[in-house]
Amino acid sequence: MRFLVAGPILLLLGLMGGCAPTVSTPDDLVFVTLSAQQAIAVLGHQTSWPAGQQITYVAADPEGRLVLATSSRENRIYVYDAPSGRLRDILSVGQTPKGVQIDHAGRWAAVANEGEGTISLIELATLRIAATIPVGPMPHNSVFSPDDQLLYVTLQGDSSVAVVSLPQRTVVDRLPAGRAPHNVDLSPDGRWLYVSNIGSRNLTVIDLTTRRIIRRIPLSAPHYGVDATPDGRYVLVTGLADSVVTVIDAQQLEVMQQITVGPGPHGVRASLDGRKAYVALALQDRVAVLDLTTLTVTRYLSPGKGPFWIAIPGNS
Repeated sequence: MRFLVAGPILLLLGLMGGCAPTVSTPDDLVFVTLSAQQAIAVLGHQTSWPAGQQITYVAADPEGRLVLATSSRENRIYVYDAPSGRLRDILSVGQTPKGVQIDHAGRWAAVANEGEGTISLIELATLRIAATIPVGPMPHNSVFSPDDQLLYVTLQGDSSVAVVSLPQRTVVDRLPAGRAPHNVDLSPDGRWLYVSNIGSRNLTVIDLTTRRIIRRIPLSAPHYGVDATPDGRYVLVTGLADSVVTVIDAQQLEVMQQITVGPGPHGVRASLDGRKAYVALALQDRVAVLDLTTLTVTRYLSPGKGPFWIAIPGNS
């Protein structure tokens, strides 16, 4: 979950008193990695941008002007101007990069280098690697705190979450998680950390005030994508080896429903108003669009081959 909108995206979506926008995210602001096609798809434009080998994760800056994607095989980050798709740069990072995240201010990007136990910190104004931070075994993905001072990093090889101080550029704490923590998100108020664990097949909810696990919620078959909707209603969790999206009530921390979407759901992101969500179906070459009011699938889109991860400006 992330909620910050500015520039041209602000004109499209609008804000009301600090609440979620009332206009839903248009499809042309939804970016999808196509791992089997070595490309990035832009849903509303029905086009794709050439990318690297084994393209996996993707992030968009809050204004929707910059898109970053990881090539896990090439150990590189592909950087694009949006919406034109012009390739701005290709940055070398650590071994086997996976999750990439952009902070709320659009100043920094963090890349989890799973093969070498580090985070690459990228300064977006200059597109340079500003720091390489050791974090622990097999970091997979991360999320920035609301004030952009901390970065929470899942460590699949350590069953924990590393807490990185961005000003100090070092690990300052470790939080307990389940076995093999994979993807991660934060509640809109920054109080609860949601960690999907592929080893224990559950979602651990960590209270960041007490730094303790307060709930373990069983999930479907891994691997898992996770998204806390910007309106604070739901936590959405996919299961790559299954065909459902698990919808969790973010207040009660209980499973409300499982929505059947099709084989291979992985990347999932909700629109900024919380009305709909996009789910990448890696085994079906489609993206399912969910109505989060009725908790049903409303349509399917065909972006290309092997859709893997999804980014929306303000929620990537």
